[in-house]
Amino acid sequence: SGNASYLANGYVAYDRAFPSKGMDVDPHHGGSATLEYALADCALAQMADGLGHADDAATLRTRGGNWHKVWDADVRDAETGFTGFPRPRDENGKWYTPADGHYSPRSQHGFHEGTGWQYQWLVQQDVPGMLQAMHGREQAGKRLDAFFAYDALLQSPLTAARKEWVVGPYSYYNQYRYNPNNEPDLHSPWMYTLIGQPWKTATVVRAAQQLFTNAPNGVTGNDDLGTMSAWYLFSALGLYPAVPGSGQFLLHAPRYSKAEITLGNGRTLRLQAPGADPRSLQYIQSVQVDGKPQPAVWLDWQRLQQGGDVRFTLGAQAPEQGWGTAQADLPVSYCATPGSAQP
Repeated sequence: SGNASYLANGYVAYDRAFPSKGMDVDPHHGGSATLEYALADCALAQMADGLGHADDAATLRTRGGNWHKVWDADVRDAETGFTGFPRPRDENGKWYTPADGHYSPRSQHGFHEGTGWQYQWLVQQDVPGMLQAMHGREQAGKRLDAFFAYDALLQSPLTAARKEWVVGPYSYYNQYRYNPNNEPDLHSPWMYTLIGQPWKTATVVRAAQQLFTNAPNGVTGNDDLGTMSAWYLFSALGLYPAVPGSGQFLLHAPRYSKAEITLGNGRTLRLQAPGADPRSLQYIQSVQVDGKPQPAVWLDWQRLQQGGDVRFTLGAQAPEQGWGTAQADLPVSYCATPGSAQP
């Protein structure tokens, strides 16, 4: 377990020699394990807060920022020029450096079934801190564009998804693009929404949905106890739980014109998107909940479980200054880095 080093130092030390118990152990993947632990701590902090355990909540909330411990501001991706990426470090606090003396954020070292490029987005509990580490919202947006090959997606979503993204279900390493076949970056399309660019989430999600087909190999990657199927279901409904522990479901363009979810006790959640077309790129122009405008990009579970009507107005025009782009429309990060500005 990496818990001992995490509690002592704030990060899971990268140690390939750590004794395994038949398969992987977290010290073999210290970089990604630290990011996962910090995200989990922030989720637990919100639970502790809700239960009235203020001291526990404060401790866990602070640990939700431990992703900083494995963020090396000096790492540069040679091809794209972006600087600042997660990087594993050893028990003495030294950054991992391979034998050739050059660390690449595309390498497999210290990350479980992924790379620093893919795991850099696993800080959704602290969007302001992430933007600060990535040199601002504009640069973070450009980094997401490179990650998803966004310009190519606009030209031909399915072709770009099959050509530019990670294709093989087990092609984990030496990659810098989105991997729709595995868990580490499944939430990353919604990072666009969390930085105020929700129309780009719609583009990426529509492209990814086309990888799911009615065939024996119609699910991306290994379904992993229903993970990929659940991703598709949430993406098709227009609701996605991108930030663990928050109870927030981010809104995006639904795939279908109508869906109903039976919630029990006589309550039904009705999702309507007149004119929804899974073959086209469509963007949210506005949202109404029970007939009232919904400018915020999310609905929380307390509201959703009451049932009611959520109506999406979709259009072919990407509203770059419209719905979901104002700071007031975005959720506040529970574990935001102190002193960082909300997007």
